[in-house]
Amino acid sequence: MRSLFIIAMACLLAACAQQRHVQLYSGAPLPESQILTLVVPSELEIRSINGQPYSAANTMFGASDKRLHLQPGAYQVHAFYKNGFDIDGGMSHEVVRGRTAIFDFEGQAGETWRLEFDRPQSLAEARAFETDFPAWAENTRTGERHEAQAGNRNTSVLSAMLGSSEVAPEATSVAPLGAAEPATQAVTLRQSPSATATLPHNDATLTTLQQMWNLLTPQSREAFLKWAQQ
Repeated sequence: MRSLFIIAMACLLAACAQQRHVQLYSGAPLPESQILTLVVPSELEIRSINGQPYSAANTMFGASDKRLHLQPGAYQVHAFYKNGFDIDGGMSHEVVRGRTAIFDFEGQAGETWRLEFDRPQSLAEARAFETDFPAWAENTRTGERHEAQAGNRNTSVLSAMLGSSEVAPEATSVAPLGAAEPATQAVTLRQSPSATATLPHNDATLTTLQQMWNLLTPQSREAFLKWAQQ
């Protein structure tokens, strides 16, 4: 019985070891020479890709880098630093969530791009990411580098609006920016007493709010957060 358990565990570990990437394009898997690979360090958590929530990759790799397979083209990735630190010799634990960074890059078939940042050497340095998170996207072959833009701060108000990283993704594939995408169901707000009073609590409403937030400028986001705290 024990030997059967050991064999089953070995098979499970082997299967997990083979799961080294997530395919984010539709259709049959293509060779890496025909797709764009995005490498995301384990300390970064993806909030959205091209305005689409996609959180499945955040929990499939453990401490390993995430490898996302995409169609060649232009992408905008919203990601933030998330890592745990032991305090007082492991007596307590603190999870640091940094400010979201907005990565813009355009990759060709066969290329690998990587999201990068300077690793903090202490809890204090990690906490500084909550207000300022310098990061960049880099082509691993050519060294081409694009500095990330500052995104939103992960405040409690914003977390309530955008939802947590455990929210299920709306789709299993992501198209490059400017590419034709399948028609998606839009949220229609009718002028009725119930609609004007509250918005329905569902995934479609959440996705609409996320997409609206991604379109705001940093100044507009700051103004909104000030209003939300009133």
